[in-house]
Amino acid sequence: MERSATGSGRSVGRKRDPRIETLALVAAIEVYALDGWHGFTFEAVARVSGVGKPAIYRRWQTREALLITAFSRTNIPTARDLGSLEADVRDYTNQWVRWYVTPFLAQAANRLLVDCVSNTELDRLYREEIFDPLGKAARQVTNRASARGEIPPGTPATILPDLILGGMLMHWMFAPYRDDRDAEQLFRADSDRLAEVILAGLRARPRTTSA
Repeated sequence: MERSATGSGRSVGRKRDPRIETLALVAAIEVYALDGWHGFTFEAVARVSGVGKPAIYRRWQTREALLITAFSRTNIPTARDLGSLEADVRDYTNQWVRWYVTPFLAQAANRLLVDCVSNTELDRLYREEIFDPLGKAARQVTNRASARGEIPPGTPATILPDLILGGMLMHWMFAPYRDDRDAEQLFRADSDRLAEVILAGLRARPRTTSA
């Protein structure tokens, strides 16, 4: 994917400019997605965003803080309570479709998971600010459905996010249409089919055997 011209040619450095933070965070995702952790520097983010480096330093003291803030502002999907298992699942998958087709996000996210293994501060911030709260919300979808009697009692809380996130990630990684003009429409159709399979599996009652 080619680097975009985010903030190209702009001279933004005054603290009172409300665009500074947005420009810097958008550029941070782009730089990280394309150049990885070693290329993710304040200088690179300043160059791509057009924001003065001192303005970035005033807001974030470390690269880890800048990157995690950038991720947390990308409208990462949050599992919501819409009153039924099907509504919750379809809303959640639709949020992920929009997230995946946003330029640079999926590529940056894949890098982040790898870099967290060797960077303890990055991993700590990621877990505290993103993974733990969003993971808790996703597990509640299963718990609510079990409490409503929509799925068998005792269904593991992690099974729904595991199925959705794992299925969508693997499909997007190997989808032949990722760079097509209609990628969002095609991915949405595939995700709808995945949701149908997941819903059918979760609703299935264990078979009883007679003695």
